[in-house]
Amino acid sequence: MKNFLFALLAVVGIAAMMPQEVQAAKVKKIVTQPETAKIYVDGNYVGDGFYTVKFGSRDDFFNIKVELPGYVTKQLKIYKHDTRNVISVDLREDDSLEGSVASNLANKYFTINVREGVDEDLAWKLLTQVLLNYFDELKTSDKASGYMNTTWVGYDFPMAEVKVRTMVQVKQITGGDGLQYQIRISSEIAPRDSFGQQGYKPWGRVLKQFEPLISEMQARIGDN
Repeated sequence: MKNFLFALLAVVGIAAMMPQEVQAAKVKKIVTQPETAKIYVDGNYVGDGFYTVKFGSRDDFFNIKVELPGYVTKQLKIYKHDTRNVISVDLREDDSLEGSVASNLANKYFTINVREGVDEDLAWKLLTQVLLNYFDELKTSDKASGYMNTTWVGYDFPMAEVKVRTMVQVKQITGGDGLQYQIRISSEIAPRDSFGQQGYKPWGRVLKQFEPLISEMQARIGDN
């Protein structure tokens, strides 16, 4: 008889607690680090640093996005059945941004007007020297056609989970405005787990180690 009473009391106690547990499960607080990160719920901006989501009877989960310039954006789903009441979202610093600079010259040709006193042979020699200061080898160097380009050089950024590749092209312009060369720094980015050439797309930034290349070429052969 006593065992029956204990069992009955246990069932009653559990039943009394269930509404509170269900209530707690329907409300979850999102807390971000850094505290200034922006929070989006199902695509809608809801606040910085922290936000409380409330699950309705028809809500099974919410899509959450947390972002902050200089950090890797994080996207996740928060489910109603998750036992946590507080969900911490820690952003990682974006090492690809730290290792690069924004550039309006990325993936575009810019023109260098060769100054007086620098002929075609010398200009070609100086341009080659500049490129070999940044790249181990040239893929193409055809002085007769006035074209050279480097091999692609790739760099991994594990924190941002991306990879970046860079290549430079140089071509001589023929015309009536004196000796000119067009230079293009191709900068592309792709997910780190993509294979081969897949996934790469133009990136409006240049890795810091290549940033001085443009000004160095201008200084070596340019007219200003």
